[in-house]
Amino acid sequence: MILDRYIGKSILGISLLALFSLVAIFSFFTLVDQLDDTGRGSYGVMEAIQYVLLTVPRLCYELFPIATVIGSMAALGLLANTSELAVIRTSGVSQMRMAFSLMKTGLIFVVISVLIGEVVAPISEQAAQRKRSIALTEQISLKTKNGFWSRDGDNYINIRKILPNDRVEEIYIYEFDEDHKLRSSIRASSAEYDQDKWILHDILKTEISDQRITTKRYKTAEWEALLNPEVINLVTIKPRYLSIKGLMNYIEYLKANNQSSNLYVQAFWSKIVNPFAIMAMMLLAICVVKCEGRPVGIGQRVFIGAILGVSFHLINQVSGHLGIVYGVPAFLSATLPTILVLSYIFYTINKKY
Repeated sequence: MILDRYIGKSILGISLLALFSLVAIFSFFTLVDQLDDTGRGSYGVMEAIQYVLLTVPRLCYELFPIATVIGSMAALGLLANTSELAVIRTSGVSQMRMAFSLMKTGLIFVVISVLIGEVVAPISEQAAQRKRSIALTEQISLKTKNGFWSRDGDNYINIRKILPNDRVEEIYIYEFDEDHKLRSSIRASSAEYDQDKWILHDILKTEISDQRITTKRYKTAEWEALLNPEVINLVTIKPRYLSIKGLMNYIEYLKANNQSSNLYVQAFWSKIVNPFAIMAMMLLAICVVKCEGRPVGIGQRVFIGAILGVSFHLINQVSGHLGIVYGVPAFLSATLPTILVLSYIFYTINKKY
């Protein structure tokens, strides 16, 4: 329909402009923050810029709801200021019909957001963290799909799985002598950091000499390595940066190993509800923009949209954290803010309709 295309074109253009502006602002502050780390290891200005560029897809995904409410507020505000919105209303188009027009445009944003959040952002974010961690510390030599490699003196360490609370699993330690000959290999099923040292569990140690190879097993042993949890945290991808599939796989793994998965379940439901949050932010603009009364400047519309978007984002974050702290089901804490906003929107629209 002509109305759908006209409204959609206006909202799409302004929303993308708002998204570009927000990403530019947040990227600038990220770059300023990263410049504090320049000089550590081989991390320089070019590495900081590369890191910022690789985090742009993740910023786009996180800022989409804010950009959509700003774009919707500004576009509908312009239509209201030029009396076009009043003409549309007097021609028999109800607010419910306007809402459907916005939802059609919102589907475009949802598709773009899902593609970025599930395909582009996880890959680029992992690349950003990997390159940054390798540049910041000489302990990390390489990070692959099989974990990361680190050097500790004459020892080389491969850690396959990194868990929350300074825990790791599937650790391989290879010890070399001064002639670079392999003298022993250690495999531990798990380890945790406690009082400035690592405690290894379920250990298989193989010692290699010129005459023979011996194998020994230990239940636990201390490992006083230079590798500290801060180094491991550098290469750990935060739950909200993973794709839905990645979160599901990791949640299943944690549950299978009797590990707490609350943080990842919360991130999973936040990902699921994000498309609905985008729709909610667009529809909220209809409830705020009024046809009657004196015209409101575009700057004020953008400001109101930014306040609404940022407030919704912060409430979402607080709700998620409170849910984890107080044991509220992740589904409820992740979806409650969006459900409340959508309930208010449809109540307002139906009342006026």
